[in-house]
This record gives sequence, C-alpha cells and structure tokens, in this order.
Amino acid sequence: MSSIVWAWSDRLSLQYPEMDATHQEFVTLCAQLSQAEDQTDYLLKLEALIAHSVQHFEQENQWMRETQFPPAGCHQTEHDTVLSLMQEVHRRVCDGEMDLADRLAEELPHWFEHHVATMDNMLAQFLRKPALEQNLTV
Repeated sequence: MSSIVWAWSDRLSLQYPEMDATHQEFVTLCAQLSQAEDQTDYLLKLEALIAHSVQHFEQENQWMRETQFPPAGCHQTEHDTVLSLMQEVHRRVCDGEMDLADRLAEELPHWFEHHVATMDNMLAQFLRKPALEQNLTV
C-alpha cells in the first residue's frame, strides 16, 4: 500500500462542530486504508470506513431533509454513489482484486476534499443560518 498518509487539516474544517468531528473520523478511517498490511487488513479497514460512511452520510441526509436544503438531491446522490463504490471495491477485493484497493485509497481523499469544499461547505453554511432566515419566501 501507499507510504503517503493523508490526515486531517484545518482547511477541511467547516466550523460546524458535529460535521467536523464526523469528517475527522472519516479522514482517519480513510487514511488507514493506505496503511493496510494485506488483503484481510484492508478489508477490515474498508468495512470500518463503510460502516462509518453509512452513518455519516445518513446524518447529513437527515439534516438536509429536516431543513429542506435546496440541493439535497445532488448531495445525497453523491453520498449514494461513493458508498456504492466503496461496497463494490469491497466485493472485488474479496475476490482478490487488490489493484482496486490501492486505487480507492488514493482517490477517496481527493473526492472527499472536493466534496467538503463544495457540497458540505454549502450545507454547513445553510445549517448555520437562523431557522427563520431559511424559511423566508420571496
């Protein structure tokens, strides 16, 4: 696996404590993929990341539903797509396709940094707005 270790940095912070804490955990679990020693170790780490992601994405999806976040559909679709991809890589690694393990460990941090900077940033800004302001109609 890779010798490069991805880690949390302040540029990933959205100043929304609950979201930032969840994102820090995601980064830690994701970074562990590149440190896996073998197929079994990788699968265990990927399973932990998938379990976290199910809860992580559902929490954000719930916030979007509760606040009627306008671009919720696009945001949730991206969650569903990435989760499906992680599950597919898990299935293939179980079948011995370790090249996909390396690829996911390399690409997932790039996706996440972009996702945080765009979709999660918009969501965090929206969640910080007073409830009254969100419900105003023109």
